[in-house]
Amino acid sequence: MVVELYQALKAAGVEDDIARAAAKSVIAIEDKSQLATKADLQELRSDMRLEMAELKMDLIRWSVGTMIAMGALFAAIVRFLR
Repeated sequence: MVVELYQALKAAGVEDDIARAAAKSVIAIEDKSQLATKADLQELRSDMRLEMAELKMDLIRWSVGTMIAMGALFAAIVRFLR
């Protein structure tokens, strides 16, 4: 598989050093136990969606809190200036 990849890259006009490095990198991941499965990707996707939802809620909380604080500050300034 590595030799075929190297030859295909060379035939496509890739420089020798780059083709050799790409072929060697395939050797490192030929062990399929290091590759992600569809189930792994789906689990990662669901984890990422959950984390994004939590971050969205935090952002909403901070935004609302900031708006309330700004309103209170504005009201205090208006009272002070009267």
